[in-house]
Amino acid sequence: MRTDVRFTIVFGAALAALLCLSTALFAQTGEEAARPEQDGDKAASEEELSPAEKLALHERRIADQFKRLEGVLLRMAELSAGSDPRRAALLKRAVAQSKDKLIAVRLEQLVELLGKDQLSQALESQSDLDLDLNALLELLMSEDRSKNLEKEQERIRQYIKDLNRIIKQEKDIQGRTIGGDNNKRLAEEQGKLADKTGDLAEKMKADGGSKSESGEQKGGKGKDKDGKQDGKEGKDKSESEGQEGQEGQEGTEGQQGQQGQQGQQGQQGQQGQQGEQGQQGQQGQQGQQDQSQNPAEKRLQAAKDKMKEAEKKLEEAQREGAAEKQEEALRELEKAKAELEEILRQLREEQIARLLAMLEARFRKMLQMQQEVYVGTLRLDSVPAAQRTHNHEIESSRLSGKESQIVVEVDKALLLLREDGTAVAFPEAIEQMRDDMRQVVHRLSRAAVGKITQGIEEDILEALKDMVEALKKAQKDLEDRKQQGRPQAGQGQDPPLVDLLAEIRMIRALQMRVNKRTDRYSKMIEGEQADDPELVEALQRLAEREERIYRVTRDLGLGKNQ
Repeated sequence: MRTDVRFTIVFGAALAALLCLSTALFAQTGEEAARPEQDGDKAASEEELSPAEKLALHERRIADQFKRLEGVLLRMAELSAGSDPRRAALLKRAVAQSKDKLIAVRLEQLVELLGKDQLSQALESQSDLDLDLNALLELLMSEDRSKNLEKEQERIRQYIKDLNRIIKQEKDIQGRTIGGDNNKRLAEEQGKLADKTGDLAEKMKADGGSKSESGEQKGGKGKDKDGKQDGKEGKDKSESEGQEGQEGQEGTEGQQGQQGQQGQQGQQGQQGQQGEQGQQGQQGQQGQQDQSQNPAEKRLQAAKDKMKEAEKKLEEAQREGAAEKQEEALRELEKAKAELEEILRQLREEQIARLLAMLEARFRKMLQMQQEVYVGTLRLDSVPAAQRTHNHEIESSRLSGKESQIVVEVDKALLLLREDGTAVAFPEAIEQMRDDMRQVVHRLSRAAVGKITQGIEEDILEALKDMVEALKKAQKDLEDRKQQGRPQAGQGQDPPLVDLLAEIRMIRALQMRVNKRTDRYSKMIEGEQADDPELVEALQRLAEREERIYRVTRDLGLGKNQ
């Protein structure tokens, strides 16, 4: 019975972690708030239940909570679809996974099993169900991966910063060793630097130790278990051979002597075999520990050992030998730095992949919304001016409000790009797109649905399509680089969101839109110069846009995207 209580508690804890996402919504429903007298009645009635019935009652509450959780996740997905499409997709995927695994149905079955006091079958069902709940919990918690990536990158950057200081100090000590500085002072400084290097290795181990330790413990237990089994088998064989020796005593003395000699040889052979197996087990365990150890940490430990050897040689006034050990230590330190830079690059690539996917989802949604506004504008413009009523203005105002919602989405996408800070042309393209959208908002609010408004909307649609295609291309390029195992061309350990070629393509797209709009405006001018104030204002904005494209091109040439 104690086991059944324990698995129900574990199950409830897993569900509590899942329900934390919907705590705020549950508080509004008021379904968990019961009256004091009802709580008293429930407590009294539960005391009269059998242990199995109590477990069934607790399981029923968990099943009801899970049903409400599924509903809340769907509702949260609907509410966040506009503002955060990536999160909405994650929540929908979690509900789909729950339905696919029949978690709610299996919870109901578990209630029935507990109610019938079928505890062993309930335990078996609970074990499988717990695995599926943990998988669902991991899926929901993956939303925090972006924040974890930032923290992990910052940690690796700090390691590299500390390592650069150690490398600089080691080079200084090596130079003074070759230059003939005081041996005692150099040995003391070398020892302190070795300790500092070891401290950095220990810090790496502590920061990533939970995962490494669990892997080592798991591997160690496996080896111990195998070793014990092998030892048991050897013992059983020895005992069986001893029994055979006792049976042999019933024969002649010659046979006894021969069997005793064979028994001794067998025991010696088995002892040797057990010794070999034990040695292999220790080697396997050591190999498991080496695999679980951070490569950079391993390099730092090696560098520390070389520094200690250099310290000893300095104490013995062996300058040449000390300099050689210092050179070996520097090589290990540089390798450790390369390992950390590779880890940092991989983390950055994962961060880029997530950000590109998020931006693509946002721009696809904006493209759909803008298409609806454009179709509405065309429909309103198709109505002859003489037939337009107050409803025409109301409908145009509604389209203006919808365009304002797209502007909000653009602001969110622009914030993501600015937080990343490695792209130059992409933020400018989004800002120009936002400026056009604000013009559309203003014009539609005045029921201006003519050719100028439609032209601006067409440019917005084209810009959104270009952005979606650029983001898709960037994702494909990133995936190709990862599969081929090559870093981003011309970049160091922290690559930008998009490469130089993608930035140049975006600048070209911006310039082509300016050229297209210039051509459109030129056809509206009667004579040599524009007289329409609205057209003059549009031409001035176009000139400002050309200036901004020039600045972005200059910044890109100066390497401000790196």
